[in-house]
Order: sequence, then C-alpha cells, then structure tokens
Amino acid sequence: MVTNLNTAKSLIQADLDHARNVLNLWTQQVAELEKALEQIEAVGNSRTALRVEYQAGAARAPSTDSSIAGDAKPKRGRKSKNPEGSASTKSRAAATTLTAKRGRKLADRVTVAPEQVSEAPAGKTRKAAGAKKERAKPPAKYKDPNSEKTWSGLGRRPAWFSGDADQYAIRPQGGSTGSDSKSNAETAQVG
Repeated sequence: MVTNLNTAKSLIQADLDHARNVLNLWTQQVAELEKALEQIEAVGNSRTALRVEYQAGAARAPSTDSSIAGDAKPKRGRKSKNPEGSASTKSRAAATTLTAKRGRKLADRVTVAPEQVSEAPAGKTRKAAGAKKERAKPPAKYKDPNSEKTWSGLGRRPAWFSGDADQYAIRPQGGSTGSDSKSNAETAQVG
C-alpha cells in the first residue's frame, strides 16, 4: 500500500515538473511574440511617419520648370547632354522613334489574335488567355446514388466514396461490370 502511494506521488510530481517546464516554455514564447509584435508596430509607425513626411514634402516643393534653371540649384543625378538644360528637338525626335520601335517590338512579340483578346477574362494577360488550352475531363467511373455526384477515380477520394467501390461503379447500359461477368462464368462452369 505504501509503495502504491509512493509511486502515485512520484508520478504526480513528475507531471507537475513537466507542466512547470511547459509553462516556462510558453511564457518564453509569449515574450518573444510580444517583442516581435512591438517591432512590427514600430516598423508600421515609422512607415506611416515617412509617408506623411514625404507627402508633406511633395506638397511643399514648388514645381520647377526646366527652362528657368539659372537661379535654382543644380539637379542631382545624371547630367543632361544639352548644356542649357532643356531637351533639343533632335533628342525629342530620337525619343519618339525609340518609343515607336519599342511599340513595334512589343507588337511583334504578341502572338495572340485580336479576337482572342476580346474573349480574355478580366485580369488575364493577352498571352495567358491565348495560350490556355482546354483539357478533356476524364470520364466518370463512380457515381454517388444519393447526390448524383461523380468521380473519375483520379485525385483525392470524395467524402461520399466509402466502402466497396463496386457499389458506386457506373455500369454501361445493358451490360455488367467485369466482376459480374466473372461470377456468371464461374457459375456456368460449375453447373
């Protein structure tokens, strides 16, 4: 009787120690998650502050005209090829021809006929809509008698498919399945 009490006491003590260890681990995890949440909130707050500062700076900054660049401080970044700071007619013409070339190249790349583009669903690119090919569905092999749902036998089993597969098999009209013809042949040989 005493040994049973000692055994029960030691088991309860071990369970208690285990529960304390689990509790300590959970408190550590809670502390780490709270720290991560604080960091995420700090990042969100700094992003919001930067956005507000950027919007305020954009509203404050006057729009500068490239022709009145004499008294303004020079722009940072790549220097223009034209010394007076405004684009020449030659560079404008080159830019428009370059844009036209790019447009032609893009048009050459597109292989979809215009009638296919109009049939494309919203949010799809022309190329994706034209390249999509229809695949034939595999024929149904099993049918649920209660809900008239079918299954081809490929992929995940449906929830209604349980038990013997023969009870759900779709039989051809006027015929029987292979298992029925075997049983008929066996009875004919025996008799």
